Parts: sequence; structure tokens; C-alpha cells
Amino acid sequence: MIVVLTGASSFIGRAASRRLTEEGHELICLRHSFEGEEERLPERADCWIHFAWAGVGSAGRSDPSIQDFNIDMSLRALEKACELSCKSFVFAGSQAEYGPSPECLQREDTACFPVSEYGRAKLRFKEEAERYLLKRREQGESCPEYVHLRIFSVYGPGDHESSLISTAIRRLSEGRTLELGPCTQDWNYLYIEDAAKAIARICEKSTLREQGPLEIYNVAGRDTRPLRSYLEELSRICLGEDFDRGLLKFGQRGNNAEGAASLRPDITKLVRDTGWEPLTTFKEGAEKTLRYWRERTD
Repeated sequence: MIVVLTGASSFIGRAASRRLTEEGHELICLRHSFEGEEERLPERADCWIHFAWAGVGSAGRSDPSIQDFNIDMSLRALEKACELSCKSFVFAGSQAEYGPSPECLQREDTACFPVSEYGRAKLRFKEEAERYLLKRREQGESCPEYVHLRIFSVYGPGDHESSLISTAIRRLSEGRTLELGPCTQDWNYLYIEDAAKAIARICEKSTLREQGPLEIYNVAGRDTRPLRSYLEELSRICLGEDFDRGLLKFGQRGNNAEGAASLRPDITKLVRDTGWEPLTTFKEGAEKTLRYWRERTD
């Protein structure tokens, strides 16, 4: 495949670009704005993957102006994908689109009630992309299949330093306390390399299908449990026999921008359509992430 990738410097973008390159695909990486990069675009491409999204952390995710900018730039990417006659446009949506879903499982057809500006913006882009592509089809113009990924909590080496896993590893390894919310909500973590493999399988499948209006995929693992359980396991991995030193202070903080929504993803559709399975246990992934952190700090 010839793949155009925007957001290649992001955590997931870096892993996806490595995976696609290792599998022999031709990769063209662009900046978020595309300024000065028109000459780098090929005459055609098979797939456009859009991971570029500004605003990191709660402050950026809560800023409506940043989210409006993200939507505008994402629509520009979609327009470019149409110009290149891409067979598919793969967009990095988020579990934040679901919000506090009343259903036990979050399936791709579950109603969305996002509470954060970030979650609302990801969902709004999906809706605007659908309208844009429908208009092109009605006018007889070619357009790619739109593939919307609802990505859940991905972790691993190279993750942003402000992520919960990165913060917990740093503070626990340094013997410092970590103030947390109650962490009683269900959560789901997926190791970065498993996420990259899932994205590669989705891209390959989407370029082989007949063009359709929309596909949505939950990208998540199979290990769903209370967030507190994950953090207690991480504490044991970081501290060994000293894991019970009381460094995890639950119930000391409020919720983040997405609130206290529980994550209970259903990945049946992704597994059925691509044959992908998550292979890395949280223990294995956390140990690899801890080793990466120690190598960088030694």
C-alpha cells in the first residue's frame, strides 16, 4: 500500500508508522498543517491515516478553539485524500466519544454522549466527514471509505509523560506518592504494539473492500477491570515486595475532562473483520514500559 500519514510524530502515529514500514508499505508522513508539503504528496495513494490532533492534556482537550482547529485541519486532510483517490481514510477517533454510556458494553453502534470538548469534537468530525463524503457521492465524485477508529487507552514506551501510566511509573519508581481519584470505574488498556498491529490490519482490509460510507471500529484490549486494579498491579511491578508502601492515594482527586465514565469496549467487530487479537498482557506491557523508563533515566 501507499499510505499517507498525518500525525506520525504522535505516540500512536510513531508505532503505526514503524509497523507499516516493517510490513513493506510505502509511507509518506506529513505535518498537521500540510504547509510547504504539497510537493511531497504522491499522485495517488491507497490509504490516508489521520492521527494529527492538537491539544495534549486536560487543558487542550477542554479548549473549544483548539478542537475547532482540529476539525478544520482534519477536513482538509479528508479533502486531500479525495484528491489522491485514496481507497480509505482512517481517522483516529476516541473512546471519549461514548461518554457515560448507559449500556454495559460500548459497541460501535452504542449511542454517544460525550462530555468533554475533545470527545464532542471527535464525534463532530465523524458527522461532518460523513456529510462531506455523501455530498461527493451524490455528485458522482469518487471518495474513500471512511473508517473511524474509537481508540481506547493505549500505553507503552514513548507515551506522553502526562499519561496516567507514565506518571504512575515515574512517581512510584521515585518513591513518591500519587494522588488519584477513586479509580473504581472499569477501564481497558491496550499495549502500543498491539494497537499498531490493529491499525495496520484495519488499513489493509479497508483498501480491499468495496467503497462504503462508513466503518467504525473499537480499538481496545480484552482485559477490562477496575482502573484501581491496573494501578495496584503496576505498583507491584514497579516496587516488587515494597508494593504495599501506600504510595497510591485513592480518592484524593476529582475526575479528568472525560469524567468518571467506565470503559467496557466490545472488540468483536474488529476481531471478526481483521483476524487481529491483542497479545500483550498488561503485566508484560507494563514491564516493557518500566524498562524503557529506567533506560532513559539511568
